[in-house]
Amino acid sequence: MTPNPKMVGSGEGLQDVIKLFLEQGITSSPVINPVGEILGALTELGLVKAYMLHKLKLMKNDRVGHHIDLLEPISYIDINTPVADALRAMLASPTHRLLVRDEKNKVVGIISPKDLMRGMLGEANPMQNIRQKLKETENMLRESLSILKNLKENLKVYRTVFHETPYMMHAVDRDGKILMANKREHETLGYPDGALIGKTIFDIYSPSMHDEARKGLEQVIKTGHQNVIYTSLVKKDGSTIRCDIVSSAIVDNNGNFVSTISALRPVDSEELLRSLHGIVSDSRYVNKS
Repeated sequence: MTPNPKMVGSGEGLQDVIKLFLEQGITSSPVINPVGEILGALTELGLVKAYMLHKLKLMKNDRVGHHIDLLEPISYIDINTPVADALRAMLASPTHRLLVRDEKNKVVGIISPKDLMRGMLGEANPMQNIRQKLKETENMLRESLSILKNLKENLKVYRTVFHETPYMMHAVDRDGKILMANKREHETLGYPDGALIGKTIFDIYSPSMHDEARKGLEQVIKTGHQNVIYTSLVKKDGSTIRCDIVSSAIVDNNGNFVSTISALRPVDSEELLRSLHGIVSDSRYVNKS
């Protein structure tokens, strides 16, 4: 099928249409009036007849629309018409061309005998096409299994690191859903082992930190990491703890984001205040003016 077939306007001159047919290799074209209605099909023979009538002074006007009696009836088929039915319609058509309409009755293409021959050539080897599709599917499946195997191996390593580190650690997907959380994080936040899996970061971050958490997740997905920041987590009993957190991205072999990997360290508020007080009290930081 040739999509978006060239339409000849009923107001176009015969000489211009001849040039169009020759330059674009057109043998038949639908003719439309100014309101978009298809009047019929102008064939090469019809175009020659119209031009000769004009040159012989038998027809004064050289516009296509004044030679409407030389147009052939248009034959239409639905876009989902089988090849066999299209062939029967083409044999019955005086132009041996078929306009193709979509579900909204809009003309989306034109079919010539050559298009049908291409279609029949494809149908002559259906098993070859099926075998090719199966081969492509098999290759895609093999590649997917390879990626999955590598991901499982990577996640196994991360799980080992999770349970041996003294820090709280968790991994979340791009929606913030917790995929893994180590024993230290469960204990620190007061949850039974495994209870954090399936929750989201918005369940364990203080409400005032939700916007910051969302931006941090977006940054890790986009850049692959987030520098150390301070945040506040909510324990199961409702109390909060201050933490510093650093995050990176886990990606597959193709560089596609899989999850974050974050390490968190509780910060002693009293110790933090003492440190700040020490900085403020240090004569080097005091404004002596």
